[in-house]
Amino acid sequence: MRRELRAIKWLLKSYLDYDRPVYGSFKVTHRCNMRCPFCNVWRQKTRDLSTKEVFRVIDKLAESTVTVLSLEGGEPTLRKDILDIVKYAHDRSFYLFMTTNGTLLHKLPLNKFSKYLDFLHVSIDEGHNNLYLFDELKKYTPEIKITVQTVVTKNDIKEMRWKVEKAYDAGARILLMPAVNLPGAESMAPDKREMYRELIKLKKEFGSTIVTSDAFIESLVNHYKCKSFSVMIESNGDIIYPCSVIGWKIGNLLEKDLEDILLSPEAKKAREVMHECKKECMLYLHAETSQFNKLVNLGKYAVSTIIGYMKR
Repeated sequence: MRRELRAIKWLLKSYLDYDRPVYGSFKVTHRCNMRCPFCNVWRQKTRDLSTKEVFRVIDKLAESTVTVLSLEGGEPTLRKDILDIVKYAHDRSFYLFMTTNGTLLHKLPLNKFSKYLDFLHVSIDEGHNNLYLFDELKKYTPEIKITVQTVVTKNDIKEMRWKVEKAYDAGARILLMPAVNLPGAESMAPDKREMYRELIKLKKEFGSTIVTSDAFIESLVNHYKCKSFSVMIESNGDIIYPCSVIGWKIGNLLEKDLEDILLSPEAKKAREVMHECKKECMLYLHAETSQFNKLVNLGKYAVSTIIGYMKR
């Protein structure tokens, strides 16, 4: 029940005060066993926290309005203590998932992870060079709920259909999101209108199997403004704000509470920069959660999520 109450707290505070985060993206490591061209995380040499330090960061997030927590990387399963981290985060009452490139799934005790994760995000696409995992999904979906996360680049918009079909056949859901031109990474962003047309067709056919919301899809062709409903935590505890495209370090969760960091003059300045940003880069973390500013979009997203996992 605590996570439901935290979600209500976020909703009330965000509408009455500044844009508080409901979604936390915690990169528990920058280490990765892949070198995806559209990603800049593996290029950055940032230290990992100890297990106890990770727990402290999770505690700080649990005391905030962050309700949905994504444990990411790099590749989080490279951490030997990742199951302990997942269990600890679960016990602190988040809607919890972990994002992995899936290449180590065969070595993971998925029956144990399934006790603590609401679902597992598995990144599968050309950039990860792991398309073979689409044919292996059926081995894993009986053990744990899976959402495939696919980054769509300018080179593979037409490849979306068969990926959706594979996810559907395996009993998984799929998130299709455009590559973003991140600082230091290759320019791989797709044509927005072409991706929009393809997604509209697929959404009509496969419905809630596709996690990408109607509101997000519409923002591919319509103007939108990002809200700071999400927060990104680096592997050393740094808060990069308001986002990874235009943001900068505004504090560290080992040193201060998240609320104190987000009330600082530096954080206020960062929010102002976001509100003035005209990039419309479609960074999923913010472009999707920003749609929650309209209650109708939030409601539709929640219903689609419930239906999607009930059918799996």
